Amino acid sequence: MDSLEQKAIDYSLGILPKEDSKLFEALLEKDEDALRALKNAREDLSLVGLSSKSSRLSEDMRSRILDLSKSEQTVVSEPDEKTLQAIRKSIEQPSQRYNGGGGSVDLSDISESRFQDTIKFLYEKMLLLSPLIAGDSEAAEGDLRTLTSTSAKLSKELSEKIDFQSIGHENLPNDMPSHSVRRSIITSFPSLSFFIERVSAGQGSVGDVRRLFYLCRDQMKIMRASFGDLDSPRLAEDEELRLHGGDLLRSKWWGAQHAYLSDARKVKCGHFYEGPITERCVEFAEYDSNLYCLANLLASGTADGEFTIDLSKDFVPGCTLATACANTSDEAHEKIAKLFHVDAAANGTPDSYLTQLVKTSLQRAYNLQSNDLEGRSLMGCSRRERKTWIWFVWPSIPNQQLAEDSENTNSETDFLN
Repeated sequence: MDSLEQKAIDYSLGILPKEDSKLFEALLEKDEDALRALKNAREDLSLVGLSSKSSRLSEDMRSRILDLSKSEQTVVSEPDEKTLQAIRKSIEQPSQRYNGGGGSVDLSDISESRFQDTIKFLYEKMLLLSPLIAGDSEAAEGDLRTLTSTSAKLSKELSEKIDFQSIGHENLPNDMPSHSVRRSIITSFPSLSFFIERVSAGQGSVGDVRRLFYLCRDQMKIMRASFGDLDSPRLAEDEELRLHGGDLLRSKWWGAQHAYLSDARKVKCGHFYEGPITERCVEFAEYDSNLYCLANLLASGTADGEFTIDLSKDFVPGCTLATACANTSDEAHEKIAKLFHVDAAANGTPDSYLTQLVKTSLQRAYNLQSNDLEGRSLMGCSRRERKTWIWFVWPSIPNQQLAEDSENTNSETDFLN
């Protein structure tokens, strides 16, 4: 479908992202083709109710609509004031803002060839999966037959080739290439693998296709940001200056399910800052991987099967604050809290490397050495009201950059576009 026609349909349905809607409205004032496309879209949509058969909403769509219809939270979820004060005291803004790319290595830098093969294998499989779950795919329209049969083979291949449960126990050196390997295997991939397996078992839904789309897209971007020679043409696009906002994160986490070495857990979105968060796709990929690390830590520890993610720019000047919280038992909280100790990586478990990945990312973001991170609260864990709170902060984008061309605000290709 022509992109202008698709935008007109999405605009009429109210699902076109806010910034794209502004651009489309500006186009309507001067472009007759845009006006014609909007007129045709509204005429076509007016006939839908007459021409389509009645259909029961999927459980995923029904739950999302019910969640959206609930009143907005009046209290923003955040750590206690003592924790916030500690975070504020820890902030020393770098002279130049970090915008991603500092964690990239080449495949040849990996010490063991088997891990080189694993990374290339996984990325190639994601390239094959991507068109099967795109917004214009059969699966997105509700026909999961091709995706189910493909996923059955893919799930078997992935399980034979990649064991993310043991990746933390691998005898890898504590260096940048090893961090890139782990970032590619234990951030978004565990949840991606879970949904591939669910679909392969014939238990998938359109909601699972939507989740797979986001996970697959994020997985490939995280891998490109980790290995500079994995897909150079696409990486060149990822490295272009392009603002990314909190709405992109909210759209993929809102009401989603997330799995990490366990059954899927329900994600709730609290307050989400709507302004720009990162300046380039490679930075957004790194930010994504950090958020997946938080989600993974809570997914396996939540007491009631759900956890909440919040994103705010109000509590810590010069930073965006990402928090995740869940109801946890005392034992689960203690297990998670220990992972935030400086020497946690010495435990050699996948969970310990989740916190280690965030730490090395924050070192790049704030231009710190490893020892400089000790005693700071750039990331951490606390407990309040039977809840476990984990967080990290990220340098915010200076206000003068908000005046840049608004066409850069939304670079992501949304599942519905």
